[in-house]
Amino acid sequence: MTPAALTTGAIVRHQSRRAYGVPTVGALIGPVGLSVRAWREWTHTDHRPSVVANTIDTDDLLAEWVAAAFATSTPAGLAGVWLAAVTKRAPDAVAAEFGRMTRYDLDTLRRSLPFDANEPGPTAAFLILFDRANKIEPDPIRFVRELGEATRTVRAVVELYPPELWPALLLVPPTGAGADLYLGAARALERISTAEPRLPVALALTSDDFAALVARHSDARAVALLREGFVELRGVSGNELRANLCAAGIDPPPATVDRLSADGVAAVVASAFVAASRSVRSPTSEDIESDFRSVHEAFLFEQLESMPQTAGLFRPNHPLNFRHGHATAEGDLVAETLMLAVEVDGGFYHLNADQYRRDRRKDWLYQRNGYLVLRFLAEDVVSELELVLDTILEAVAQRRASIRPTGVA
Repeated sequence: MTPAALTTGAIVRHQSRRAYGVPTVGALIGPVGLSVRAWREWTHTDHRPSVVANTIDTDDLLAEWVAAAFATSTPAGLAGVWLAAVTKRAPDAVAAEFGRMTRYDLDTLRRSLPFDANEPGPTAAFLILFDRANKIEPDPIRFVRELGEATRTVRAVVELYPPELWPALLLVPPTGAGADLYLGAARALERISTAEPRLPVALALTSDDFAALVARHSDARAVALLREGFVELRGVSGNELRANLCAAGIDPPPATVDRLSADGVAAVVASAFVAASRSVRSPTSEDIESDFRSVHEAFLFEQLESMPQTAGLFRPNHPLNFRHGHATAEGDLVAETLMLAVEVDGGFYHLNADQYRRDRRKDWLYQRNGYLVLRFLAEDVVSELELVLDTILEAVAQRRASIRPTGVA
C-alpha cells in the first residue's frame, strides 16, 4: 500500500470515530506540504468542503472556517430556512417577507420567539438576517466576535448548516512558533471537536515541532488527543528527487530541491517537477497536459496546492471577466477571490516580438479590470523556485490585507 493510501486510510478511521460522537483531533505529522495535500485529497474524495488555516490566532482560525462555510451556501438562505423551521412556517413564505422586513421587524420577531434568542443558533441566524435587512454581506470576522467564543461559533454554524456543508478544518501553525503556541492551537481544536465531535479537524506539525510539543506538555489533554490522532506522513525525499532528476539527464538545481524537500514532496509534485525540468532543457510544443497549457504551470500549481497559504486558492486556465482579442481571456493560474493572476511564460510560446506585445496588452487588461498579475519565466519556476514562491506568497498576503473590512484589526 502506498504512503498516500495509508494516510487516507488513517484519516478515514478518524472520521469513523467522529461518526460515533468521539471527539477526535487528527495529528498529521511530517512535512507540512504533505499534510496539506493529504487533507485536501481526502476531503475531495469525501466530497466535503475544506479549509486550511495558517494561523495561531483562534479568532482568525474560526473566521476562516466560517468564511468557508459561508462559501458553500448563501448564509441568508440558510438563516431563512432555520427561521421557517422554528416558526413552523413554509420556507417560501418566510423568504418572501425578507424583502419587506426592517431591522426593527426582525428584532421584534426575535423577541417573540418561544426560546432563548441568545443561544448560538438564533444569535447567528439573526446576525445574518440583520445584515440582509441592512443590505450588507455577512462578515465572518464580525460573526466570530459577536458569537463570543469558539464553542458558540461552532454550534452556531452547525445549527444553521447541514453536516455535508461543514468545512473540514486543517490548522497549520507557522513552523517554529514554539511548543506553548502549538499547545494553544491544539486546545483550540480540542474545543472545536468537543463542541461538535462529527466535525473533521486536524493539526499539521513537523516531526520536530510535534516532539517538542509532547516533551513540554505531555500531560495536557489536548496533547493526548493528538497522540490518539497521530498520522505520520512521508513523501519523496530530497535524495530520491535528485536521483529522479539525474535519471532523466537533468542536473538537480540545489536551491529548488532543498525548498521542495523542506515543504514535503508528494509523488505528484515530484513527477511534475521532473517533467518541468526536462521541458526547460528541451522545450517543445507537446508539453501540454489536459488542465494546463504547460508542464511548468502544472508543477507550479501542484506546489501551490501543497502550501497552507495557497492551497485551494488558484485555478488553472481560469476564464476572466474580460476579453482578450476576440475571445474571453484566461489566466494561467488565477486566485479569483483575491483578483490575483500568475502567468508562466514558457520559451516555446514566448519567443517572438508579437507574442511579447500580446502579453503586454493582456497585462494592461488585467490591471484595467482590477487584477494584480505576476509573470514568471518557465525556466525560473524550475531554477528559481524559492524566489517565485516567495513573490507569490507576498502578493497573496498583500491582496488578503487589502480586502479585510475597514476597521478590522
